[in-house]
Amino acid sequence: MFNKKINSTMKKLVNVIAVSLLLAACEKDQSLPSDQVAVAKRALSASEEILKANLDQTASIVADIIQDETVLSELTLISREGREFFSLPFRDLFDESKGLGAQFSTFRKRLLEEFGSVTSKGPDQAILAEYLANNDCYLYCPYPSCFYPRGTRAYTVAAHPIDNDEENIGYRYEGKKKIEVLVNERYTDRYQVFLIMPKDEDKEDSKGLSSSPSKGDPVYEVRVGKIRCADYCGGLFEGTLELRVTRGYPTFDASTEATKGNFTNVIPIDYPRDYAKAAKNNWTIYCDGGWFTQNIIWDSNWKIEKVQQCILVYEYDKQKEVSVGATVGYKPDELSSTVTATAKTTYSGDFLGISEWDRQWFYATNTNPGPYDERKDGWTVRRTCAVLKLTTPARTIN
Repeated sequence: MFNKKINSTMKKLVNVIAVSLLLAACEKDQSLPSDQVAVAKRALSASEEILKANLDQTASIVADIIQDETVLSELTLISREGREFFSLPFRDLFDESKGLGAQFSTFRKRLLEEFGSVTSKGPDQAILAEYLANNDCYLYCPYPSCFYPRGTRAYTVAAHPIDNDEENIGYRYEGKKKIEVLVNERYTDRYQVFLIMPKDEDKEDSKGLSSSPSKGDPVYEVRVGKIRCADYCGGLFEGTLELRVTRGYPTFDASTEATKGNFTNVIPIDYPRDYAKAAKNNWTIYCDGGWFTQNIIWDSNWKIEKVQQCILVYEYDKQKEVSVGATVGYKPDELSSTVTATAKTTYSGDFLGISEWDRQWFYATNTNPGPYDERKDGWTVRRTCAVLKLTTPARTIN
């Protein structure tokens, strides 16, 4: 009887151990968060494979160099709160005439020492420093140190993966041991990262509205004051969000009495990624809660009789082409009825909404929000979609 109890107890113990080992094995095999989906990766050309290898080699070297406290102190110029710039081009760093050597003297010296003994990958091998400069590569810090607990020392360096924009292997030191980690947007919630980036893709030729206001009684000037985007519009390695704002408006031909819809030139806004993170997390202190100041002229000929217009916002991405239209309207005089037309445009990017606004309503409510409207700096907050907000300050110029 006693032996049976021992055998029964041993059997239960074995079962508990087996279940524990099974759970441990499951946890070990599950290297990504449970809600992580497989990232789509595209095939690379031979030149892209070389670029990928050189960027990764650079990331590993920079991870070693930033263990130097003096180097980290210099890099606060691109990682601190209130920074004036977010990236450091290797071309400018290595070119003494650019003057960056004085600000990043130790970092520059250490890089050149390390790169001096390292040749780039590919058939046209050169010193790695030369490759990075010739290919317009740069060091980028997406999020400032103020986003992390004070005294954080676990800095990670990762290269752009080239085959996707969402994740790549990066390098971080734990004590004196360098480890490989998976760097993506979730990872940046815990660890500050520096990214080694390739040349930015060629951007569309976009310019802000520059036409002179026509004379009238009265004429208003409207600006894009502050803008807030609570969306990353892509992966971590896409860098700064390239927001685009364009206005649809009506034109009236008196000879034919025909109304046509047109869009103005595109206004480019490089929206910092740390502002997007502050907006997504509904932070109120960091980055003004995601509100990024622009103060760019949107319409310098705002007349009440041009009744209805629209505003379109998107994030530029040359891989995606979208067509969109909205209704605009014109009222030649008080006795005439409003004539409407459709303004259409095609753009490359991620859609962030389009809104049709009656000009008289817009101007009347710009400083007098309704009961459910938000206000920022005294101006009514406008929306084109759930994640995109902006203010549109106006003034009379004639």
